[in-house]
Amino acid sequence: MKIYTRHILKSFLGLFLLCFLSAVLIFTIIDFVGNSRVWLTRPAADRYQYYVNYLPYIAYLVCPIAILLASVFSVGKLAKQLELVALRSAGVSILRILAPVILFGALLSVGMFVFQDRVLPDANHRRFQINEPGTDDFSGGDPKDRTNYAYIGQDGTLLYFQYYSGVRKEGDNVTALRLKNGRPVFRVDAVSLRWVKDSGWTFSNGMWREFSGDSVRATEFREWRFAGFQDRPEDLLDDRSYPDEMSMKELHKRITVLLRNGEAAHALQTHWHFRIASALVNFFMTIMGAALAVNAVRTGLARNFGVALLITFLYYVALRLGLVMGENGSLPPVTAAWFGNLVFAPLGIFLWWKAARA
Repeated sequence: MKIYTRHILKSFLGLFLLCFLSAVLIFTIIDFVGNSRVWLTRPAADRYQYYVNYLPYIAYLVCPIAILLASVFSVGKLAKQLELVALRSAGVSILRILAPVILFGALLSVGMFVFQDRVLPDANHRRFQINEPGTDDFSGGDPKDRTNYAYIGQDGTLLYFQYYSGVRKEGDNVTALRLKNGRPVFRVDAVSLRWVKDSGWTFSNGMWREFSGDSVRATEFREWRFAGFQDRPEDLLDDRSYPDEMSMKELHKRITVLLRNGEAAHALQTHWHFRIASALVNFFMTIMGAALAVNAVRTGLARNFGVALLITFLYYVALRLGLVMGENGSLPPVTAAWFGNLVFAPLGIFLWWKAARA
């Protein structure tokens, strides 16, 4: 590793850690103080567990801001002290000079993608199980209970529940119907259908009817195991109802279930694509921050700092706007998820064009 590469990395990483840790601390303090009247009436264990599981989400939010500020100030310092001029006079291109910073931004985006998929969903799930400040009950996302609920299984079996509880994993007044080539194979009407851990789905107190041509054979039962039905309780109603609680695999599984049941899935599809798009924000912020600071001698660090904050604010607005438009179906899921990146990509290209010509 060349001396100037180590010098740039040392300066950049030091500023990144400072900005990141400071932003996490400030965010946490402001959130706690803003909700102190609520939290001080709650057990200390709740406060501790809530913020321990909130920290990963805070880190996810502030990381792009931290890397943008670190890029602006570290590269701006090199430009202001004429170190960039000296390196370029020696024949080193601006891309080669800033390669360590850009590479770190790319690696951080990859790491953030893994972090969002492996760590963040479980932490959010544990956090959502603790009531949010200012609310008495957990609400939002898919309901834990449904009335007049129809579900189509992986094998095509149609289930209808007059009432189904995702918490108890049990439904009341159930009808199950399996078709083959548009004709009924069997139908089950039962008082209840519940999930038994060792044996799977079990009907209670009902009637089983088997259709063969024009004849019907009916049998009453007290209990009947629903053999061959492979869907699990989490397929019907998962206890993880928010997209932020689900990994990409879980999101895809839930999307498949919704589409199979004929329900709208554009909100979850948008979130699935947004996982990739949001991870790349760190890379785009690195590029824009570094390119913005190359001309710090002429523009000044204070001006670049202001521009960086403005870019961060507008970038987040564009990301959230795209996400909302995808959730309500105003835009296709892929376009909505990438809306912010698509809007700011021309700005990044323009800034790099100016930096290369400086």
